[in-house]
Amino acid sequence: MVTALAGLGDERALPGLLTALDTGVDEWRAVRAAGHLPQAAGELLPRLTRRLADADFSSPWGLMGALGRLGDPAAVPALVTALSTAVEQEQWRTAAAALRALGAFGSGAAPALGTVRPLADADDPQLRFAGHTERDPADAVPRLTALLDTDSHEAADALGRIGAPAAAALPRLRQLLDAGHAWTRTHAAAAIHDIAGPAEAAVVLPVLLRGWESNDSTARHVLECLQRMGPAAAPALPRVRAELALTRRSGGFFDGIEYDEALLRACRAVIRQPAGPGTRT
Repeated sequence: MVTALAGLGDERALPGLLTALDTGVDEWRAVRAAGHLPQAAGELLPRLTRRLADADFSSPWGLMGALGRLGDPAAVPALVTALSTAVEQEQWRTAAAALRALGAFGSGAAPALGTVRPLADADDPQLRFAGHTERDPADAVPRLTALLDTDSHEAADALGRIGAPAAAALPRLRQLLDAGHAWTRTHAAAAIHDIAGPAEAAVVLPVLLRGWESNDSTARHVLECLQRMGPAAAPALPRVRAELALTRRSGGFFDGIEYDEALLRACRAVIRQPAGPGTRT
């Protein structure tokens, strides 16, 4: 009940979460749920950062994700320390989780840049991509474009995060729209939109919808891009409404209720977007 309330952003979950974090009973459930209550960051953040400081650095990913979702910049120093420690211990998955959490703070994560930038030459792909996005695009974009041949999903996402300064990668990303795997096509399409904007909607949207149709595990990635597209995503609304009508949403069969609820929220967010001029919804 507590985790369900937290998933709805209901502050009645807070006492139960605090008790779990203070006693360690069902702590992992409380950590997963804590990120849904950013309005209670003042009480949750100190408990989560203390646990992160004491965590086994082989697997504190849930703590970092919760700190990122809370969105309180006061978490940045703890995450920077965790990133540095994970790199020193060569715990690459943990370092990647810290980077993802820091990414939620945008410019508020500036204290991490000194640690992040050297990771552009790391052996681990996720760290390498994160390091590239903090470099000068003139340096990062050619490197990331070359990586599209071997790690297309991560490289495409990193190029998309760079945005318009990554325009030189567009020809190679367009080639990937005809690639064999739905994941490759949808990540390339999303990156094209994030770099080139609404002008590419007529190219991007059909690729996203075909990718979703052929592999429903792409649903969340597709919906996130549809949210960023705004009114240009209006032609996808029939597919989004059909998704809402399903008894069980696309993909996420091993991720349970939390994934399903996230997919519901993403669908509703797309539907709430204003339609562009002359579009039928």
